[in-house]
Amino acid sequence: MDVILMCVFVWELSICVAYQNLALNKPTWQLHPYPYSSSPEYASSWTSDKAVDGLKSNLTAIGRQCTISENYKTRAEWRVDLGGILSVHYIFIYYRTEKTKQDDINLYAGRFLGFSVYISNATHKEDGVLCFRDTSYNRATIPNPINISCPYHGRYVIYYNNRTHPPYPNGYDEYAYNELCEVEVNGCAAPGFYGESCSTPCPQNCQEGHCHITEGTCLGCMVGYSGRRCNESCTENTYGFECSQKCGKCRNRSQCNHVTGSCLKGCDRGKYGDKCVSDCPIYQYGYNCDESCSVHCDGSRQCDSESGHCKDGCKIGWKAPTCNTKCDQNTYGQNCSSSCGFYLDDEQCHFIDGRCLNGCSSGYTGSHCTKRCSNNTYGPGCSLSCGNCLYLYGEQCHHVTGDCPRGCAQGFHGKNCTEVSSFLPVSASGNPHSVLLYGLVASLAVSIMAVVILGIKMKKLKANIQKQTNKVTDYEPTHFKNEKINAISNPTVESSYVELEEINAISTHYETLH
Repeated sequence: MDVILMCVFVWELSICVAYQNLALNKPTWQLHPYPYSSSPEYASSWTSDKAVDGLKSNLTAIGRQCTISENYKTRAEWRVDLGGILSVHYIFIYYRTEKTKQDDINLYAGRFLGFSVYISNATHKEDGVLCFRDTSYNRATIPNPINISCPYHGRYVIYYNNRTHPPYPNGYDEYAYNELCEVEVNGCAAPGFYGESCSTPCPQNCQEGHCHITEGTCLGCMVGYSGRRCNESCTENTYGFECSQKCGKCRNRSQCNHVTGSCLKGCDRGKYGDKCVSDCPIYQYGYNCDESCSVHCDGSRQCDSESGHCKDGCKIGWKAPTCNTKCDQNTYGQNCSSSCGFYLDDEQCHFIDGRCLNGCSSGYTGSHCTKRCSNNTYGPGCSLSCGNCLYLYGEQCHHVTGDCPRGCAQGFHGKNCTEVSSFLPVSASGNPHSVLLYGLVASLAVSIMAVVILGIKMKKLKANIQKQTNKVTDYEPTHFKNEKINAISNPTVESSYVELEEINAISTHYETLH
């Protein structure tokens, strides 16, 4: 038993040494003070400051060590100002008793049941945190004093009770009272420390330097930090108080400053500003909105704030999507959809209208170099004449090489049919049409000679036939049979008939030809 008492003594001593009564002789206030008119003597003895005067040897009303409020009120409230935001560990409350024997039930406990204790940085309990609310005690079980754990930081400790919402549990008094004989608020008098001796500094990034009075864990973190001891900077694109804010659109999705939210590497495409949350102004785009939309954007001239792609397409002669590059690769016009012609040395045509700038490629002509050489010309600038080609259907030589598609006309040879063949006479002019004329005249002359010879021969044959006929008519009829036989056997007559048949055959063939 002695050991236990010693332990209790040592514990109480350590508590006393470790934590200070932060409320002792601090300013106080109460709702409904006991009216001076009712009893001037007691009214001056039951003021709100009696609860923090350090006296608690007599807990009765006549002991004049207690704060007592006016009778018959449904609300009771009292508070003490600690003078600053301090770290609290626990609160002892001694309340009024009038019992004459140690074991008697305190009849005044019914006025105390159902009370609440708050700690706040302001004078309104609603702005603070609830340390304790009685929901289970009765007159027989509620201790006096009562020890309330309240490991929070605050400036004001507020006692509150009410009887505004009946019915209430058995044993509760009909009215609410402040009957507080002593309120001891135990904690560390110096902010920013914790532990039994209040000598261990709170972690560096605890909000306002406040940490749990026994564990040292932060009760809140400074802006930009998180964790139980606030030793972790905000990550995962968050920043600010409790790392609750999202970073803006920082470049390459990099982490913003964990405290301010500013983007250290600048903004990603389409955003600008310190935190990269503002959209690019009109006609601007890109990283930090540093680039301007192309002046060759068509229509509204606006472009996408991230990519710079022109929203209404490009003006004629400019390449989509950014419209900063002229049409190239032998294209021109709207959307660079038209193909250039055949330009000298494969040069690019004019990017807007497709005109040839430095001449056409061999075999082509016109402002756009799309027309092939014609009129029996070919080559560079269509400056060369085709050779003596054989034409059947109005062709001409190849517009680039001058090659004849069907070979050379009669009397000519060579790659482009410009060389005269040696076995045919050609006029001094070298005109291939004269060769054709000579051929026709020669053929006609041969035909005329054949007709003349044939006519002479036919005339001679008819004369011979007529002579033979006259001889036959001179024979007597009685000798006709014999003469006929003789005529048949006469070779001259036979020859004449045969010759006549040949002449008739020739005549028929000649008529057929005509």
